[in-house]
Amino acid sequence: MANKLSINPWIIDTAGASILYVTDIEVRHFEFTGYGAQGSQCIVQDRFGNNVWVGLGAADLEEVRSGPVGWIYGLAVPTLENGGVLRVYFV
Repeated sequence: MANKLSINPWIIDTAGASILYVTDIEVRHFEFTGYGAQGSQCIVQDRFGNNVWVGLGAADLEEVRSGPVGWIYGLAVPTLENGGVLRVYFV
């Protein structure tokens, strides 16, 4: 599949070192789902490489949700393990 950045929420299923969004964005929350193993990681960073959120796969393989996020300065997803999908809900 390919990342879908034209809808809300964004659907990100391909990790990479490149920045997906360069300017500031107000994020409501993140959801990490579809991963295949407990402890799978989803790491979200700002454009400066600072970790904004780290999602860890649960033992029951259920969706993992962040709390409220707020404004972040760009968005990159360098790590998305075991077939996981990140949903980014924004204002």
